[in-house]
Amino acid sequence: MELVIEQLGTTNNVLERQKFDQHQVWLGRGYDNDVILTDEHVDARHARLVFDGEGDLWIEDRGSINGIRRPRHRVHLEREKVASGDVFLIGRSRVRILLGDHPVPPAVRIRWSEILLLWLGKPPVLVALALAYVATKIAASAMTTIGEFRWSQLVQQNLWEIIGFTALAVAVYFLSVLFRRGGNFVAHLSLLILLFFVAGAFDLGLQIAVFNASDAAYPLLEGLAEARGYLVLFLYIWSVLYLAFHLSLWRRTAIASAAVVASFTVTHLPDDSNFAFLENETMPMQPTFLPPALRLRDAGPAERVDADQRAVFDAADRAREELLEELAEAEAAFGSSSGEAAATELPEEGATPSPPEPPSGAGGAAPPGIE
Repeated sequence: MELVIEQLGTTNNVLERQKFDQHQVWLGRGYDNDVILTDEHVDARHARLVFDGEGDLWIEDRGSINGIRRPRHRVHLEREKVASGDVFLIGRSRVRILLGDHPVPPAVRIRWSEILLLWLGKPPVLVALALAYVATKIAASAMTTIGEFRWSQLVQQNLWEIIGFTALAVAVYFLSVLFRRGGNFVAHLSLLILLFFVAGAFDLGLQIAVFNASDAAYPLLEGLAEARGYLVLFLYIWSVLYLAFHLSLWRRTAIASAAVVASFTVTHLPDDSNFAFLENETMPMQPTFLPPALRLRDAGPAERVDADQRAVFDAADRAREELLEELAEAEAAFGSSSGEAAATELPEEGATPSPPEPPSGAGGAAPPGIE
């Protein structure tokens, strides 16, 4: 009878698969077993799989210390009938048992995204992406630097960014190894560099748009900038879930979408800040310095720009004057009300103050003990 035994990882990923065509199969840590388990909680001769006369498969405990259990069950099994696909815990090792005719899922068509992710795992691709990334950073810094271009400033501006995404690639690779998925560190690092290129391309497009846009377009551009961040987050999580954990298309899409929704929810929690009025400002999101060649629309005549600036300052002056007038009126009203209150309480100048009223008592008599 054909029999397939799979050793599984903590996430049910297959670590090893063996096929047998014999009446019984021994499992344990001893070297004379058919399936050798390296778990220290497994006995030398821990369990046996055997077919009975009717062709049914049974698993038997051979007097082990830690026994045989089904996942999420505490009952130790002495002898249990096995159905194809059953999973058992032998010691702390997870084992799945399949018959030779067990059906398998249909094949999955290779997608272009998976080809791209595997292509990123080639060292020459990583070197090319890293060189292109460095060249792009140098060009961007040279174009936007006001004054003298310094290499030390370039290194200082980008050092923590490089260290950050390298550490992130190491962390993802460590997780993939921890879950025994056989991750590819080169692919993780190449993916991060490629995503930085994508994010950089979006940023450059937004900067050019801000450089050429009018005030009315800034809210739309701000929304696009926020959407860019969520798109990069989705692409990164979606790709890592395939590279590190080999999840299916719909699973990694669902997890990446949930992460984006959670990030959006946290970012847009109600804010009771006293500076909420800044959200209504129509100034650009950040100062943008680009070469004049990227100016795609006419800046307009200097006279109109000067008139617009003067109108802004005039409006600010009028608002300031109105505010000062309101403050003066409020101070005058407060001063007059305070003066009236003081006039009713203080005696007139030259008047003799009236003696204090005697304490309450019968006929106004003095208190006892005072003659």
